[in-house]
Amino acid sequence: MQVDAAPAVSVCVTTYRHAPYVRQCLESVLAQDFDGEIELLVGDDGSTDGTRNIIADIATRDVRVVPVFQSRNLGPSGNLASLVARAKGRAIAHLDGDDAWRQGKLRAQCTVLARSPDIVAIYTNAELISPEDHPLGVFNSGVPSRIDLAELLRRGNFLNHSSLLYRAEARDAVLGMSPPWIDYRLHMRLAARGALAYVDEPLVVHRWRTPGSMIGTMPRAVTDGQIDAFREALDAGASSAAVRRTAGHAWGKALVQACIAHDFADLRYFTDRISAIPDLHAGFRWRFAQAMLAPWSAVRSTMSRKRGVYFP
Repeated sequence: MQVDAAPAVSVCVTTYRHAPYVRQCLESVLAQDFDGEIELLVGDDGSTDGTRNIIADIATRDVRVVPVFQSRNLGPSGNLASLVARAKGRAIAHLDGDDAWRQGKLRAQCTVLARSPDIVAIYTNAELISPEDHPLGVFNSGVPSRIDLAELLRRGNFLNHSSLLYRAEARDAVLGMSPPWIDYRLHMRLAARGALAYVDEPLVVHRWRTPGSMIGTMPRAVTDGQIDAFREALDAGASSAAVRRTAGHAWGKALVQACIAHDFADLRYFTDRISAIPDLHAGFRWRFAQAMLAPWSAVRSTMSRKRGVYFP
């Protein structure tokens, strides 16, 4: 009898200076109660803190682990793309090296994929913890079992990247992007290819704002990723009004952050980039309206996080 040699799932783990966390991350994948074969690709982007030694040690103990030690720093999105290009699985999962999975994560998602051929990608909820392992809450709440482009625009970037699993046929959503990019743009691209599904269980452990996170070290790359996501949503047929609302929320959040930091350079950069999209008409009147709404949005966000929901 001929047996399909392709693993059921290729798990693509990106690491950079994750020595305190990477062992837990990799062991959480290897311990999944999942009937299919797993290929675990671990891309390290030039760590010098011992991360590579930990990866190599685990690889000697389990043949499913494939270390990919980058010869030069590619950045988080370049590092991930290099793994996705190598993946042999029929489905591909993403996982950041400072996050981890709960038992049953892969089984729950693959069950949904097997039952629903129209689904391109599937996400789960996540438990948030601090870098020191203190519980903070959950990633989101009230998410429907099916998600489309309109829902992504209405709620913003509310999906957890380390929970993502998608069919290998959709890998061009990753490989077709020039780095650097953010996960919100990837969600948009996947939604343009088919239905997205969601499992409302905290099957991922997500460490909130660990040192070296992209939002802290590469704020303008995050802005560029948001702008690209808005452009791609428009290209995919989203209404300009819906994209304007989402862009307005993002710009207002950037305004609040600039006021708190007393540094408006990144906000000016965001303003220049968003104003360059003709269909959004993001001129002075639009910015004034968003500035009026921003404090109330910030208060609602703060109150939600105090209740333990970070992206309601």
